[in-house]
Amino acid sequence: MTAARERALIAVVDGLEAELRRMRLWEPDPPSQELLASPQPFCVDTLALSQWLQWMLIPRMRKIFAGNGELPTASAIHPYAEDCFEHLDDPSNLLLLIERFDGLIRGEPVAIAHYRALEITH
Repeated sequence: MTAARERALIAVVDGLEAELRRMRLWEPDPPSQELLASPQPFCVDTLALSQWLQWMLIPRMRKIFAGNGELPTASAIHPYAEDCFEHLDDPSNLLLLIERFDGLIRGEPVAIAHYRALEITH
């Protein structure tokens, strides 16, 4: 993983947490281990997507950033997120972060270039 891609992924994962908190979707207590152990993608049968992001994706990515694991090679969370979050007042920032996450995981140059542009302006 390039340094720019890693920095971009860290920023997006941190942004996901911040946005979930801002939207009051962040939960203080984890679901049971039984619910977290679902074999279904996104634990669709046991968790809301916001719970999956909080209790599965974000911790997994932070372990990877710490050197414990490999990055996934594919990600397609955004289409599912559009359906899951359509009922929220304004999910646009959350959906944008998820879309960027997908692009960065897939190694799309535009996603990395977008982050570099943000780095330069901040």
